[in-house]
Amino acid sequence: MKRINFKIVIVGVLISFAFATKSFACTTKVSEWVLLNSVSEKHLLVYFHKNKLTENENQQNKELENRFKNTNLILKTMQSDELEKPYYGLYFNNRLILEFTDNRAIEKIVTSPLREKIISDLTNGRLCVMLYMKSGNSDKDEKGLEIINKTIKNSPFGNIISIVELDRNNADESLLKTMLLNVENDLDEIQEPMLYGIFGRFRALEPLLAKGISEENINLMIDFLTADCSCLIKDNLPGSSILCNSNWENPQPALVNTIFDANPELMHN
Repeated sequence: MKRINFKIVIVGVLISFAFATKSFACTTKVSEWVLLNSVSEKHLLVYFHKNKLTENENQQNKELENRFKNTNLILKTMQSDELEKPYYGLYFNNRLILEFTDNRAIEKIVTSPLREKIISDLTNGRLCVMLYMKSGNSDKDEKGLEIINKTIKNSPFGNIISIVELDRNNADESLLKTMLLNVENDLDEIQEPMLYGIFGRFRALEPLLAKGISEENINLMIDFLTADCSCLIKDNLPGSSILCNSNWENPQPALVNTIFDANPELMHN
């Protein structure tokens, strides 16, 4: 429970940091700056093998590299005499995410229906996508979703924020679920509803959990994304990059600027 209570205040720390650095800020909003300028963190896919690579294996890996050219994924090979059979391992920040023995599964690791929708929303000017990972407990899930929908509806930025739901048992999104649960070390041990703010080039903020999914905390997350960017934020960008397939070229203008132009009173002071 201490872990969950801690997450209730984490976004407050983020927004306080953003406002504390306002004197060093530019006028580009955090969400827009990250989309236009940030470099996504890389995931590492390692092909572990025992013997010298065959011609077929080399060709297979070359085809994968071509397939992954617009992704934040690097492919490497590693030989080990202790292996019984070859396999692929997916890593992020030196942490093993998943192992694959089925080559067909490898071809799908960079995309999924929900990831495609989120990329579309982010590149079409949306402020962010609120991804709600359900716990499987219907009472908790419905309560959390009601709070999210109400908060976004009442926000002056509600029309440029998308809400998507992720069922933990959705086979098509199993890798996305696993990556989100690896944003921090112990999230996979917590069976609670989780709300992730996804922005920029598919960067996921640390989630709000359980009772931390509140109107106050959701609005603090929105405040952070609509704040003026600063050098300190750029150098200490919160969140983690999720593996996806996009080159992020030529996104549509950020819709948040239209809202601020029409409603200057919403500007952060």
